[in-house]
Amino acid sequence: MRRIPGILLAVLAVASAVAQKPVMHIVVSRHDTIQFSVVDWPGDRYTWDIYDDPTVNFALENDRLDPALYFVNGMYEGHSVQVTNLPAGFYFVRVMVWDEENCTNNLLVYSIEVLEVPEADLYGDEACFGDPTFLRVVLTGVGPWDIIYTDGMEDKSVNLIGQPGEEQEIRIHPRPMDPTDEMIIREYWINYIKDHGTGGENFEESERAKIIIYPLPSNSRIYIKRDD
Repeated sequence: MRRIPGILLAVLAVASAVAQKPVMHIVVSRHDTIQFSVVDWPGDRYTWDIYDDPTVNFALENDRLDPALYFVNGMYEGHSVQVTNLPAGFYFVRVMVWDEENCTNNLLVYSIEVLEVPEADLYGDEACFGDPTFLRVVLTGVGPWDIIYTDGMEDKSVNLIGQPGEEQEIRIHPRPMDPTDEMIIREYWINYIKDHGTGGENFEESERAKIIIYPLPSNSRIYIKRDD
């Protein structure tokens, strides 16, 4: 889960159901957590709602999504809240400010575009040292994709152009083996994906895949691969 920095705006309860500012548009990825905050004025009460219908009159309607599903800990009241787990799509977040002493209220509306998160399944390979060695990856989304993968010591970036759901290959260049090594086993994983088709990004680490490298036989072209 990636947290989006808080958005802080002043909201003054000076007129009945009148937005003080234009709608602010926010673009995030699925699984991001967004913190919304407004200036906490003494005597004001704050309630937050999420909508997926752009035709709603935000000053009058209350056809909101279930707050228990998308507000962290179900907390949708207070000057600061966190929104998370919204599926990909377009949404509106409304904060209503109540000044109970003066019997006035006011609101602000944010629009949110939630992008689908591209994901990857990663598979390893095995070969003799010097033979072509590949990571195989299957991606979701639209593409093309920018990928950063690593073995924990060095990051590499690659651009992949293909069809979602089809297996693509990333050429691996293993570092030299020590002459005494029987084999080398290295783990690789993806730590960043950018899908240019959807605009979505994924900062979570993928599952790890193993690359197994065997030394060249000294007196034969025949070698034995280990089955895991």
